Amino acid sequence: MEELYHIGIDDTDSLIYGCTTYVAAIIIEELIKDSKFIDYPNLIRLNPNIPWKSRGNGAICLRLYSKKDEYELMDLVLKYVEEYRDKSNEKNQPGIVILKGNIPNNIKEFSKKALNDVITLDETISLLRKNEAIYYGIKEGRGLIGALAAIGNTLEEDHTFELIVYRKEYNKKREIDIESIIEFDRQTFPFTFNNIDYESGRLLVTPHGTDPILFGVRGEDPEVLKKALKIIKFKNAERWVIYRTNQGTDAHFFEFRKINSLKPYQVAIIKGIVNKKPIFIEGGHVIFSIADETGEIDVACYEPSGNLRMIVMELMPGDKVIVYGGVRLLDNNKITINLEKLEILELVNEQYINPICPKCKKSMKSEGKNKGYQCKKCKIKTKEKIKIKIERKIKEGIYLPPLRSMRHLTKPLQRYGMEKREWNGIIKEFFGKF
Repeated sequence: MEELYHIGIDDTDSLIYGCTTYVAAIIIEELIKDSKFIDYPNLIRLNPNIPWKSRGNGAICLRLYSKKDEYELMDLVLKYVEEYRDKSNEKNQPGIVILKGNIPNNIKEFSKKALNDVITLDETISLLRKNEAIYYGIKEGRGLIGALAAIGNTLEEDHTFELIVYRKEYNKKREIDIESIIEFDRQTFPFTFNNIDYESGRLLVTPHGTDPILFGVRGEDPEVLKKALKIIKFKNAERWVIYRTNQGTDAHFFEFRKINSLKPYQVAIIKGIVNKKPIFIEGGHVIFSIADETGEIDVACYEPSGNLRMIVMELMPGDKVIVYGGVRLLDNNKITINLEKLEILELVNEQYINPICPKCKKSMKSEGKNKGYQCKKCKIKTKEKIKIKIERKIKEGIYLPPLRSMRHLTKPLQRYGMEKREWNGIIKEFFGKF
C-alpha cells in the first residue's frame, strides 16, 4: 500500500564543497523509479541571517507516495547523504526528517518561524517527537532544523522555480557560453529573472566554487526554464532537476518589529523616521539611523549594495521609511540592521533655517533658546525661523541593491505584480540526465 511521505534534507554541504540540491538530485533518480511525486522537489530558503549557515541556507523537501515504509526510505536517503556530504568539514551537520501523512499546523508554524527567526535544535527535536516523525542527525544534527522547516513550507502562495544543471567534474572550470545566456535572458524575459547583472556584466546563473552545479536559471514557469536546455550552450553536464522554491518572493519579510524587541539574527521590517543623516564610513559602507516610538538603531548599507548606497545618502532626518534587513550582532554586543531593501514612504520637502537679514542678506544668529535671532552686523532682530522648500533627488518608492548583491529570497523589482496566489498542482517532467 502506498503512503504519503515528506522527506526533508539539509546541511550536507559546506562553504567549499558539496551541495544539498545535488544530494537530492541523486536521491530523486532512485525514488522516481517506484514512487509518485505529488509536487516538484521543493527548495526552501530559510532565514539568511543565520551565522552558521552554509552558503544560501537552503533545505530540500521531497513529497511523494511510496510503497516503501519510512525506515526503508530513511536507509535509502541516508546512504546517499553519507556518500555525498562534505565529511572533511566539522561544521557540516546533516539532518534527515521523514514525516508520514499530512503536515500538522505546528510544523507549518515552525517553518514560518524558520524564515525570519532563530530556532534551536532542542525545540526542533521536541516537535519531531511530538509529531512522531523519524529523523537522523549526523554529528550534532543541526540540519534537522532546516529539514523539518522544508517539510512544513508547502509553498501554498507565491513561489518560483529553478532549473539546476549539474556537472560531472567539480574541479574543472565551468564551460558555458556567455552569449547564449544573454540570448536565453532575452528570449525568456520577463518570465525568468536574475540571469545577468548587466550593470557589472556578471553572470548570476553560475556559482564560483567547487560544487556540482554547472548553472541554475530561475523563473515563473518550469516549462519556460526548460528552454535553457536548448538555448544555453554548455559542456560537462550530468543531470538536471527543476525545483519549486520560495526564491525571489520576499518570503522572509512578513513581520514588522519594534526596535526595542529586536534580537540578533532575526529578519526585521521596521517602520520609522530617519533621525541621523547618512554618512560614508571606511570600506565604502553607508550608515544612517532610524527611530520608532520604542528606540533608535543604526542601519548599514554595505559597499556591495552599489547604487543603493547613493539612494541612502540622499535621505534626510524626518524622512519616513521602512527598512528591511537582518539584525547583526556587532563585536561590541550592539546590534545594527543590515539593509536588504528600502521603502521610502514620505520625504521631507520643507526645512526651517535661520532667518536672513533683510538689509545685509546674511544669516542671522540665534540668541539662545526661545530668544529669537539677530543679525550680528545690522542688529536687526526677529523671532522665527523661516520655512523653505527643498528639492529632493530621490522619490518615494522601493529601492533594492543590484542583482549581483541580492539574497536568494529577495524579490527583484521585475517580479512585482507577478506574484502567485496559489499553485495549480500540475507537475510536468522535472528530472533528466544527459
